Amino acid sequence: MTPTRPATLLGVAAAFALLGYLLVELAYGSLPALPLYAPVTIVLLAIAEAGMARVVRDRLAGKGRPLDPLQAARAAVLAKASSTTGALLLGGYGGVLAWMLPRRDELALADRDAVVAGLSVLACLGLVVAALLLERSCRTPDRR
Repeated sequence: MTPTRPATLLGVAAAFALLGYLLVELAYGSLPALPLYAPVTIVLLAIAEAGMARVVRDRLAGKGRPLDPLQAARAAVLAKASSTTGALLLGGYGGVLAWMLPRRDELALADRDAVVAGLSVLACLGLVVAALLLERSCRTPDRR
């Protein structure tokens, strides 16, 4: 498995930002309000993955009991999936935010949705960073 490239994540985020913007442009009136707790959920995932990154890194470095290779592989797969999902959500929420910011004064729910979208963008960025840290911690240390 090859390491995740930041350029790939940027491409995913850009594509979904465009899709999110277009979706809101076409159907804002019929879309439900953004869920208030969406950023909280994403932050909790980011915290869990950051914690996993530390545990995996320490156990692969020989601190504590050894890490089963299958556990390291599962952590790496989780990290790859989370970084891609985080980039996808980052782009989607970013597109929604880009559409809502100039319309906050015109539309009743746009101000509230802009705040939720902004917090979600920050949370998704944290998830991507935590996932990349977890993926990096799954690499075996050099034994020279």
